[in-house]
Amino acid sequence: MVDPEQTSTATAATTEAAADTPAHLDPAASPAHPDRRLVLIDADVAAARTAHSLPYQTFFVQRPGSPVQDLVDDHSGYYTVEFTHEQEHGYEQEQEHGYGHEHDPAPKEFADFVDQVLRPLSPMAVVGLSPAGQRAAAVANSLLGTGGIPAEDLERLTRPAPSVTPASAPTGLLGSAGTPTAKPGALFINHHSYSHFHRDGRHFLPTSELDVHLVTRNQFHGGVRGLAENPVTQVAMCDPEEEDRWRAACEWTLRNHPVGRVVAVHERAVLLAAEMRSKFGLPGMDFATATLFRDKLRMKEAVRASGAAVVPDFSALDTPDDLLNVDWSTGRKVIKSRWGLAAKDLFMVDTLDEAREVVAGLDLSGAHYGIEEFVTGRIYHCDSVVRDGEIRFSSVGGYLTDPAGYRPGGIFGTVLVREGELAKRITELSAAVLAALGIKDGTTHLELFHTPADELVFCEVAGRPPGGIIPPVIEWQYGFNIVEAQIRLDAGLDVSLGTRDTQGTDPAAPGGGTCGFIAFYPGGDESRGIPQDRLKELGVVEHIATSGAGNGRGGVRHSTDFLDSYVIKAPDDETLLRRIDDIQDEYRTKDANRR
Repeated sequence: MVDPEQTSTATAATTEAAADTPAHLDPAASPAHPDRRLVLIDADVAAARTAHSLPYQTFFVQRPGSPVQDLVDDHSGYYTVEFTHEQEHGYEQEQEHGYGHEHDPAPKEFADFVDQVLRPLSPMAVVGLSPAGQRAAAVANSLLGTGGIPAEDLERLTRPAPSVTPASAPTGLLGSAGTPTAKPGALFINHHSYSHFHRDGRHFLPTSELDVHLVTRNQFHGGVRGLAENPVTQVAMCDPEEEDRWRAACEWTLRNHPVGRVVAVHERAVLLAAEMRSKFGLPGMDFATATLFRDKLRMKEAVRASGAAVVPDFSALDTPDDLLNVDWSTGRKVIKSRWGLAAKDLFMVDTLDEAREVVAGLDLSGAHYGIEEFVTGRIYHCDSVVRDGEIRFSSVGGYLTDPAGYRPGGIFGTVLVREGELAKRITELSAAVLAALGIKDGTTHLELFHTPADELVFCEVAGRPPGGIIPPVIEWQYGFNIVEAQIRLDAGLDVSLGTRDTQGTDPAAPGGGTCGFIAFYPGGDESRGIPQDRLKELGVVEHIATSGAGNGRGGVRHSTDFLDSYVIKAPDDETLLRRIDDIQDEYRTKDANRR
């Protein structure tokens, strides 16, 4: 399943896109001091820099409006919450009357935050770095029963910084100036880099229409880079692997703020978002429906039971004995994660002995794996927009290679299939599957096999937008961004599906001609790239160059871990395929000035 790990960040001839995890850092790396957690309340930039030099993993608690990107390092946690009643009577009045914790307890919102969000962290101490922060820290330490940190560390953290007048003091929205206005609230659970949502000079998050409460990954994984250009109301930053912390931050936000919608566009956020909707009675995809789109075993059971599509034989793989449930006389099998994404955790096996060898290295607890028949055939995808239970848009494409075949130096891509009997059959199959799974509003990404016998066989479907470079292809062809459509559907806002030249008379117009992309994985021995002055002649309308692609050791991390991607427009299918071949040939031609 192609996952939205990377897409372009601008619609331009060439785009430099940062990978979610830098190549020079080990994606599996842990914070330097995960067992020595320190919470700082109301820190300034100088204190934050000091904290990063100390042997702690630091979690910042700041007022809404603080410049988050100036405080955090790669592994910091970050939360915004009102921890004082200063807004009611003014900071100067506090100082004048000497208010303290006994006379001016922190708001109930903050006490709930301490209990629901900070307590699971088990911090060594909570330290306040302003008068208001010190009072809030006293409340937190009292509730948590936390101790302290060495006096020399405390002295370094609280040492006054040189007096510097900031160029601008942000108030209201994070990273912005001004007074926040009353707008509907939405919780955005995000596993992308924040800059992922900035494209062609605009940002997909509708912050002018919504108060966005963001729960996102820490800076090591992309975090809030780009937040200053499109600020939000509130931010919480968590390590992507610590799901309980994400859940705690989401639940606290929903309990303490007027949030009526939950937004998710990444595969890893879909289930948690649905859990929050179901738990708090909010509109959108519920937990039961989301489970059908995430658990590949439950998904296939539902599709087969409905008769919506042909499904390969499959079985749960919870113990090694489950391998005996499979008919090994029919050939190759696929072992894969029931909850996987981006074609990771996937193994091809030809015999029972090979399967046993693979299973010996897997943790089969927790219903995480399944096994199914290998299907021979080209893989196609159908990407749809659904509103009020009706499919409002569908696009069909065929992959150039198998998504599971990613390798160093390899290629991937897709070409749109805009008309003909095959496109019609695929859209009809997709519609039947979506009806069987019960989606009401959202976007979907379905994959299936077209066998040599002309049979369509269901592979899997996701309840979120397509990933990789498919969204730019759809945007160039049809005039709207499908990721933005998902955000607006989740937020309960109107969605525009662009304008299309349905007759295809103008190849340059949205809907005219056809479109596709070819992408190159890092690795390989060749000098690789295409000079900028050649792109237009090759039909390239967008080049996405991803800094930090690969794992830093010559490997490829997942099916969308692209180094260079090229979106191509053409007047017809034949020309598109020829241009893709030309790009592939030219990309691998040695040239000292190619990028």
